[in-house]
Amino acid sequence: MNNLSLYEITSGFPALMENEEIKEEDKKKIEEELTVLLQKKSQNIIGYTKNIELTINAMKEEEKRIADNRKVLENKISKFKEYVKECMENNGFTKIETELGTLSIAKSPTSVEIVNEDEVPNEFKQEVVTIKIDKTKIKNNFKETGEIPTGVNIITTNTNLRIK
Repeated sequence: MNNLSLYEITSGFPALMENEEIKEEDKKKIEEELTVLLQKKSQNIIGYTKNIELTINAMKEEEKRIADNRKVLENKISKFKEYVKECMENNGFTKIETELGTLSIAKSPTSVEIVNEDEVPNEFKQEVVTIKIDKTKIKNNFKETGEIPTGVNIITTNTNLRIK
């Protein structure tokens, strides 16, 4: 009986109560055993869940650390390239060929720098409109008035598992 799955344990309770062939005394004993099994299984479920959550958090922290390291290296290579370009320009070089590759200074494509947005003519401005539906406001309105706006479903039957 120790190797029962969570499904087998939880489905055992209703089956036990419906079985009229088992004496009340035996039902109580089996119910106590199923309760102990359910507690043990629940303890394992909590441990398993917490272990995975800790692994996820550790992965997120590692992802952040790696992203930070990548940004540092990107900045480092960018500054290094700028340094090499300045050295080449200061010494009159526009191209240096090696067996590994070629260093060359090329004209960058045209770019635009906005100095003062207010002075830019309207013909060069683009209006961007973002519409966001406030679900919290809808939920609060429903709680206060009981009204459901069109285009919305209010879901009150969802459940979730909380592990503390």
